[in-house]
Amino acid sequence: MLSIGNISHTYSHRKGPAVRALRAVSFEAARGEVTAVIGPNGSGKSTLFRLVTGALALQQGHITLDDRAPSGARLGVVFQSPALDRQLTVFENLAHHAMLYGRRLKKADLPAALLDVLDLRGRLEARVDELSGGFQRRVELAKALLTDPELLVLDEPFTGLDVNARDAFFSVLQHITADRGLATLLVTHELSIATRAERVVLFEQGEVIADERPADLLKDFGRMVVVIRGADLSAIDARIRAASSIATLRLADDALLLKDTTLQEVLMTVDERDGRIDDIEARRPTLEDYFIDRTGHALQSAVEELKAA
Repeated sequence: MLSIGNISHTYSHRKGPAVRALRAVSFEAARGEVTAVIGPNGSGKSTLFRLVTGALALQQGHITLDDRAPSGARLGVVFQSPALDRQLTVFENLAHHAMLYGRRLKKADLPAALLDVLDLRGRLEARVDELSGGFQRRVELAKALLTDPELLVLDEPFTGLDVNARDAFFSVLQHITADRGLATLLVTHELSIATRAERVVLFEQGEVIADERPADLLKDFGRMVVVIRGADLSAIDARIRAASSIATLRLADDALLLKDTTLQEVLMTVDERDGRIDDIEARRPTLEDYFIDRTGHALQSAVEELKAA
């Protein structure tokens, strides 16, 4: 069990006021599970990542794995920025990484099960720049697992991956986490992936505002929600509230979300031919919906969404 208790961190600046990045942050990440850490830019995710990996010194609180400090070879890290030599082969990258830990790696030393689950067995002699982005990330994961860590920490590992590669990488990550009994901490802005994690820790302005299983966070939204887009949504919202018991949430200036309902139920109250309505959509609830409901603003800005895309 990874235990993070009462962590606070402040950055001091010579020419400006101090910045409090984390405020009494506490949560746990169980072995065998992927715990996703999400939050808007500036919420403290990166500071937490640096503290857990030892890049920053603790100012307050504790970080322990099974009641001891996670350090050295017991910690595996996948960074957001690529850390592979693209002109070397897959095996050469792995061998060079092993040297950092005093190991002279031979191909026979590589765990067959790991190569199989990552689908790298037939790619060991391939040059990294010949691989797709998804397989390059798998090589990064293989590097992190070479030291047989108990704690695995990943910072935005899906950057630059398309939807299929992202989903495939997460499936592999989840399998390895369960199979090896790892405590896996995943820092990500990919909300669809975070929803598939066993647990979600939600950050806002340096504090943990939610620490639950995704299904528990979204239980008030029901199995389906309906989103209405258009103009004069305040009037439409008022009409729905007056004529039904459906709970509503304003997602944006042009979007109104109706909780725990169906398209058929909504159309009994709202006329889809109303000129103020541009679109009506039924979909599953998301963590973005929860965050807006909890904080009153979106998890990602339009600029962040564009960068992610």
